[in-house]
Amino acid sequence: DVLPHMGWNTVDVPTESRLFEGVSDERFYFVHSFAAKSLVYPESVLLPPVVSTCDYGSGFVAAVENGPLCATQFHPEKSGDAGLTLLRNWCRTLTG
Repeated sequence: DVLPHMGWNTVDVPTESRLFEGVSDERFYFVHSFAAKSLVYPESVLLPPVVSTCDYGSGFVAAVENGPLCATQFHPEKSGDAGLTLLRNWCRTLTG
């Protein structure tokens, strides 16, 4: 595969995602050379996270949600209206 992964790509979003509400079918802007292929978490310590994935030659973790803690592999701030909606969704998780 050509690296870095630069450009627009879709994300496979689980139905329980709060972060991607209203934008689960949109494209987001990625710029990266490294990615986590999977997510392992200590079940006894954390609630199970909501994990969204992307494919660029092979699957990788594109976003993780666990309550107000969210992380993305892509750049919401460079993803136009979809990124702005995603950031608004995240802000809503901070208030309940």
